[in-house]
Amino acid sequence: MKKLWVRRVLWSSAIGLCMMGCVFLWADHELNKVLGKSTRVVDFSSFTKSSPLVQIRNVNVLSEDCTHFITNQNLLIKDGRIVQIDANQQVNKDATIIDGTGKYLIPGLVDSHVHVKESKNDLFLYLANGVTYIREMAGRPEILEWRKSIRKSGLGPRMFVASPPIFSEAGLAGYYYSWTRQSVNYSNKKDAEKAIKKIKEQGYDAIKMYGFVNPEMFKITIQIAKENKIPVIGHIPLVDLETFYSSGQNEVAHIEEITVKTIDEFGKSISKNPEEYLRFLKRRSHQIAKKLKENKVSVTSTVWLCESFLAQRFDLKSKLKAIELRYANPKIIEGTPLYKMGWLPGKNGYEYDGKDTPEAKKLSLTFWKTYAEAIHIMTKALVDHHVPVMAGTDANVATAVPGFALHDELESLSQSGMTNSQTIYSATVEPGLWMKSKTGKIKTGYHSDMVLLAQNPLEDIRNTKAIEYVFFNNHVISKTQIKMLLKSIENANNENRNIEIGEYLK
Repeated sequence: MKKLWVRRVLWSSAIGLCMMGCVFLWADHELNKVLGKSTRVVDFSSFTKSSPLVQIRNVNVLSEDCTHFITNQNLLIKDGRIVQIDANQQVNKDATIIDGTGKYLIPGLVDSHVHVKESKNDLFLYLANGVTYIREMAGRPEILEWRKSIRKSGLGPRMFVASPPIFSEAGLAGYYYSWTRQSVNYSNKKDAEKAIKKIKEQGYDAIKMYGFVNPEMFKITIQIAKENKIPVIGHIPLVDLETFYSSGQNEVAHIEEITVKTIDEFGKSISKNPEEYLRFLKRRSHQIAKKLKENKVSVTSTVWLCESFLAQRFDLKSKLKAIELRYANPKIIEGTPLYKMGWLPGKNGYEYDGKDTPEAKKLSLTFWKTYAEAIHIMTKALVDHHVPVMAGTDANVATAVPGFALHDELESLSQSGMTNSQTIYSATVEPGLWMKSKTGKIKTGYHSDMVLLAQNPLEDIRNTKAIEYVFFNNHVISKTQIKMLLKSIENANNENRNIEIGEYLK
């Protein structure tokens, strides 16, 4: 009898372990599926060709401060570098000639906050939209390999790659976040030293701070990062603003991060006290901006995404119809049953899921309207106090389509207190200076990362979408080739869909 009981226990344990193993494998599959790797990668090399010598003639060139265009200029590009700019250049018979008459040449755009995940076609969506440099804000080894390949072939945007996000959880929670968030987790100085040394050795450009890091580990991270000469960027961790200003973190990944801290400071429900909160913020935002400026802290924008939360919550279908959904990786937008991080109805984490009463919905509506207005107030304060602001989108977060989202972001910044000149500066010169890269300006000796536009973006910021040619590395891609590239990416996406999206397309 005893032996029978033992056998039953052993069999039950084995079955239980087997079931747990199956659940783990399924969950791991789901977590990897939503990174987008299974979508076929298009042959980008068939849409562009290497052009070692290019001459752009009679073009309007954006000034280095982005305030005006210099007319009737000729540019000579050799092996991916600008080697000559003047008005009297002779026609170079050995060069590919591009007529810039009546057109406007701007530096290649930089999206300072993206999440490529494992969706490689996104790299080509950036180039199709004139985005020649991206800052990946949650890196992984695959992305480092892609960057290495691009440096050899030139077939992709330049990439600044931050580390996986930092967490400071101990025990099982630490293992959980390392698995589900692909994060770097440590809860003591010794482990922090090992982790940061490894981050530096792997070739990441910065340490990505996350919002749940405790004060002790935040301080230790800053200290060790400084010793390893690697910057700390990203979210504001579990410290107040006064502690943060002089901490040594030199960039905040979202204007939203700062705004949320003011909601905490306000200490009341902004749903029930919206006007009082906004009055408080109008005063507080200038104090914050001054401190950020004094401590040389830059801020990445992601304004458009914050504006989108209201529509995603209460009118998601209309919001999906307003974006270029067909080009977003289907596995990213379809999400997973594990958590609501997809884009579509029933999959989207921003959708309203509160009480189904008029009172509850009204409070939620008030909150998100106030939230968006607060983002605008904070943005205006940062601009007024000359805090360096870099345009970023948080691409691949719901409704932020890689490449296309940056044009939406520029429009939002233009409507939030920036002039069109300042807006273009935030997506060109400012990030170029921050990364200490020879990009972001049309200048002799700089990389030839540029975009030729049919219309003047200083007159209307939406003209950044009027793309005729994109120049990157030592390659050129035309408007016609971009159209073919986009169709190829759309076809690859359609091959990998489990959910039809026809009802959500423009």
